[in-house]
Amino acid sequence: MTFAQTPAAAREFVSKVYATIDSMDEQGFARCLTEHCTFVYANSEPVVGRANAAAASQNFLNLLGGIEHHILNVWAIEDGVLSQLRVTYTRKDGSTLTIPAVTIWKLRDGLIDECHIYVDISPLFAR
Repeated sequence: MTFAQTPAAAREFVSKVYATIDSMDEQGFARCLTEHCTFVYANSEPVVGRANAAAASQNFLNLLGGIEHHILNVWAIEDGVLSQLRVTYTRKDGSTLTIPAVTIWKLRDGLIDECHIYVDISPLFAR
């Protein structure tokens, strides 16, 4: 999928993906990924494959009470999308923390083939 000429389509796609993640629906997130995608969260080792990426995402989400992505900017490039975000994490005790993040997605056939998430979540668990 190419968004270079349609930035509105890129923002719509990004919004859809983050709405799915914010609902903590790993199967919905999996439907946004290619079968053999690569998923890299922060400084974690890469995870390969749709099912593995969904499981890794769900394992992280299980540590949280909730999550909400606030999209600040979206940039469309030939075969990818970059997003600048502020992410609000809700801990299991109900407290929240909002931190900046950037994602880079390489797309293939309208799905995310490479997902790179750049965020420092160390404050989330530092207590």
